[in-house]
Amino acid sequence: MPLNIESEDGRQILANGCDQTDGHSEIDSQAEEKVLGINVKLLNIILLGLGFMFSIGAYQTTAIAQTVVINSVHDEQFDGTPTMGYVCMGINCATQAVATLLGPSLVALIGPKSTIVTGAVCISLYVACFLRPLAVTLYVGSAVLGTGVGLVWLVQGYFVMANSTHLTMGRNTGIFWALYQSSLISGNLFYYAVMYGKDTINDGTRMIVFWPLLGVAIVGVVVFSLLRHPWTKPIYTGDEPDDLEFRTPLKALGDTLRLGLTRRMWILWPLFMYIGMELTFWVSVYGTSLGYTLRFGTVRQALVGLSGVFVGIGEIVAGIVMGLLGKWTHRNGRDPAVVCALIIHIACFYLVLINLPAESPLSETQDTSLINPNQYVAMFCSFLLGCGDAVWNNQLISFLGVSYRSQTVTAFAVYQFWMSIGNTVSSFYSTALALPFQLLLLVLTATAAAWGFFTEEWKSHSTKNSIQ
Repeated sequence: MPLNIESEDGRQILANGCDQTDGHSEIDSQAEEKVLGINVKLLNIILLGLGFMFSIGAYQTTAIAQTVVINSVHDEQFDGTPTMGYVCMGINCATQAVATLLGPSLVALIGPKSTIVTGAVCISLYVACFLRPLAVTLYVGSAVLGTGVGLVWLVQGYFVMANSTHLTMGRNTGIFWALYQSSLISGNLFYYAVMYGKDTINDGTRMIVFWPLLGVAIVGVVVFSLLRHPWTKPIYTGDEPDDLEFRTPLKALGDTLRLGLTRRMWILWPLFMYIGMELTFWVSVYGTSLGYTLRFGTVRQALVGLSGVFVGIGEIVAGIVMGLLGKWTHRNGRDPAVVCALIIHIACFYLVLINLPAESPLSETQDTSLINPNQYVAMFCSFLLGCGDAVWNNQLISFLGVSYRSQTVTAFAVYQFWMSIGNTVSSFYSTALALPFQLLLLVLTATAAAWGFFTEEWKSHSTKNSIQ
């Protein structure tokens, strides 16, 4: 059965953009179907957001704390190091890049719902690795995690697009993002409460943290299973109904490679890379820097979790604002929002530079920066990181969803691939570069990312206006 998408005038189109007129489309029936008084398309967006809230939320809480947690384990079976968490993040991101490149082939084979559930199971397995950290399980688990995260994010773009129109894309993206990032508040608030007043992480404390996180990740698997979509649904292609053919895994891979080599994708490449780099920074590097800054005293380990809470607040606030302004950005363009995101992040990086020691990402340090480390400034920076991240992601997801409605899985595979490369590169340079150099790379890449987005956004608006 073909993947169907509702067009603006209510017709059903296939994944490649051709009309379907056989009257048997499940997406068509979803337009009228309601569950508990909620339109099925909106329900799918809510379920998608909740699934991310539990599954990816458990992963993000684990990723924020993993470097300091690994460094706290020293026994006969395992001896953690200060930067091993960055290496795990690098392995995760490298395999995520491969998974997103090959992911469309898996989607073509088993369908988007089965793919996203498989990815969520992989995430649960990684969280379980922290119940008894071992070098081999952490490294292998990181590779399994990368596969899972890549698959989940790849299919996310399809589900948002398939359940949205041009008019509801901004709203649905905002709803999804707010639900998804709310897990940063709950998960990291839990971590903060467990770690408050503790200068070290012993085995008992680690169990208190990771058993509940494992349970939350498993709930995410269940929620994704409830998506109103067939478990297996092959993708078809063809410009005319008589030309329909099954979209084989090999063709899916070929489509991904061809789209990735187009001019537009190369212009957006710095933006894809930047989102990966800044994700690594706030998920892994920034929290670790707080935990390694000894001048924060006994609250330094708790600040790792509290930082995630404020990132989550920023994500939710910005996600809600983007949802409310969805129709405005549809009429006036997305570039003003991207300008705001650029300014927010550059201001944040400056505050981080003056507040945290240069060596804080690499090891525990008593040093100071231009000012004595201030936990209130640190939490404000976390809030700004969340705000900027939400705006960048909302605008990019909306842009790709509208620009590639007939190639959603393929477009998001290209995006996730380059984002994962950015993750991988930044994870490995984080093991060696001091904080000022990491911040400089982020500022330069953010500037190039904004320029590339402006170029394609203005071109898109010019085409739209000429048609009108």
